[in-house]
Amino acid sequence: MEDRSRLGRMLVEANLLTPEQLKMAADFQKAVGGKLGAIIVKLGFIEDQTLTHFIARQQGIPVVNLAELVIPENLVKRIPRKLIEKHHVVPIHYHDGVLTVATSDPFDYEAIEEIQLAVDSRIEMNLAPRSQILRCIQEFFAREEAPAPVKEKTREQLLRDLEGPRAEKPSAEKLREALIPLLIEKGLITEAEPEILTCPAKEPSALKVG
Repeated sequence: MEDRSRLGRMLVEANLLTPEQLKMAADFQKAVGGKLGAIIVKLGFIEDQTLTHFIARQQGIPVVNLAELVIPENLVKRIPRKLIEKHHVVPIHYHDGVLTVATSDPFDYEAIEEIQLAVDSRIEMNLAPRSQILRCIQEFFAREEAPAPVKEKTREQLLRDLEGPRAEKPSAEKLREALIPLLIEKGLITEAEPEILTCPAKEPSALKVG
């Protein structure tokens, strides 16, 4: 907490923040919680990129552009999803037991300690704008939650579908039973004349209904 308070003082001393803006951000933090740097950006007092580069210069931490990185899925899985979403960190490199993560808040030592215990590796930090980190996390897990693509049927499956059972063709007797009421209703035959439909020389489908 002391380091976060120091961040506010450093921003005021660098004329990037006014004392009034710092007080407003601090009051907002007390009321709703959250990280001071994120609140300052959210209130529109400082641009995300400006804050990131300021902290990087003050702390001597490298800045990384996440938009230029390709992050493999197996690297993302080194950190449990709940910790990535809780602490807003993005794993960007792993070598010789050292996991490098991008964060916008290098003062969140509790987060780094919790991640370090979970992955059983030493953690190094790079800085990235919070907006980039949140976008990256969203893209990670949107891919996981996307529905599986529908597989196209093979030629053999299509042929089997075509050769499958077809609807049973109605018999002449069933057609006759269905047509008689309709023809009587239209006045084409009387109730005493249904036998005209029994002629085997004619298919029921040849009859025209006016």
